[in-house]
Amino acid sequence: MTKQTPTYDALKLPEHIKTVLLTGAGGFVGREVTKLMLDLYPNLRIITTDIVEPPRVIDDEKRLKVVKADLGDEKQIDALFEGEEVGGLIALHGIMSGGSEANFELGYAVNVDSHVKLLAAARRHSENVLKRKMVYCFISSLAVYGGPKCKPTDHVVPSDTPIIPGTSYGVEKTISELYAFDYGRRGYLDTRSLRLPTVAIRTGAPSTAASSFISGLIREPLQGLPSVCPVADGPDGELIDGMPVYLSRAKTVFRNIVWGLCMPEDNFKYGKGDRSINIPGITVTTRQILDALKEHGGEEATKLVSFKKDPAVIAICETWAGSYDCDEFLKMGFEVDDAQTGYSLAVGDFKEELEQERAAKKPKLDA
Repeated sequence: MTKQTPTYDALKLPEHIKTVLLTGAGGFVGREVTKLMLDLYPNLRIITTDIVEPPRVIDDEKRLKVVKADLGDEKQIDALFEGEEVGGLIALHGIMSGGSEANFELGYAVNVDSHVKLLAAARRHSENVLKRKMVYCFISSLAVYGGPKCKPTDHVVPSDTPIIPGTSYGVEKTISELYAFDYGRRGYLDTRSLRLPTVAIRTGAPSTAASSFISGLIREPLQGLPSVCPVADGPDGELIDGMPVYLSRAKTVFRNIVWGLCMPEDNFKYGKGDRSINIPGITVTTRQILDALKEHGGEEATKLVSFKKDPAVIAICETWAGSYDCDEFLKMGFEVDDAQTGYSLAVGDFKEELEQERAAKKPKLDA
């Protein structure tokens, strides 16, 4: 099989997409996808929104409009489309896995109800303004999988694996995927659901995702801050090697999301008949994460890691498979990291970003 890689040259938006609406833009992935699209498409207008005002990554208001909005409110959703011709939409907003499990009502309100309202508004906009189908990317998660075939040591073949989510978050994502699928099946929108693996390395503050420690074991120590490994009580704990996780380098995730918007609808012929796409990833153990920390941060960084089991985190992580067959999704044009070097490159990306931030903050001496 020949792997197709979505290079920058291939990331060509359909001609009718002049404006993109991106929800959940206040988070790490939303911010970085916004920056990538602004870099790639100098003539593209982007509307970003979140429950708090998203970062204004450029000052050009013609190219970037930022809006604080509650997507549980239909009037505020409709206002996002008013006076615009939104040809593409990336629906990134949501409550993460740990937060959804901790707050049942909030998880469903955000991860299901607001997406149902957003789909309906996008359909109205497509029919009344665009006069054609909007490209609608719902950002989902591999947490839709669960059950006896989806333990950390399992390899998932999507066509042979039923969707049996092991968390409320996974159930919520599954429901919203089905809504998006039906809008596509009916021809209302050109929908596609992108199931993300764990994203490494996430910058910023720790999130409520159960997988947050995967980035945290790198992010905090490389900044001289302590970090807790929640899957073991010591460096030789059974789950250090025995609970692999499936992840992707952050830069690869950003490109794959943009490719999800660019991808011709005809590429679904390489799949199994639905509109859900497992974004390819690689398998990494906690041991490999700690080894990467030592490689990039030395002994000083590794000394900042302590170990204390968190049963809630372990219970959620045990519902996630450690690897997935992604052949059909590579045929669609999505990219995968190198299994041997991908995680180290992800850590290197984060370290480089830290160094750039420190250089920017360093006082400049007068000549």
